[in-house]
Amino acid sequence: MKTSPFIVIVLIIAGIFLIQGSPVRKDIQNNLSFFPSEVKKVIDKKCYGCHSAQGKSPVAKGALIWDSLPNLKKSRIVAKLDNIVRVLQKNTMPPEGVVKKNPEMKLLPDESRLLQSWAASKADSLLR
Repeated sequence: MKTSPFIVIVLIIAGIFLIQGSPVRKDIQNNLSFFPSEVKKVIDKKCYGCHSAQGKSPVAKGALIWDSLPNLKKSRIVAKLDNIVRVLQKNTMPPEGVVKKNPEMKLLPDESRLLQSWAASKADSLLR
């Protein structure tokens, strides 16, 4: 029985992915280990709508895209985390206009403290 060259190529490529792991899987693993579940819940509920690749605001996307954060260079991650803390301390996120249109998007004090604590802690751990 002859084996088709196409099948051989597909099997070789599948083997490479099994050995190396899919790049998508690695990104998912990075996000899971980077964001604790309680932090991820707040981000998903209150921040992700604007600060994601699917967000409608170019300004928000230019400032921060949560999914890309774990994949940045360490110095950029620390800078972004420091900025997250500053913005949350000023209580300027989410912006007033967003909260007026969507009151459920307002960060509760506990949520803001959680994000600030996580961002500061994560930045400190990356600097060690």
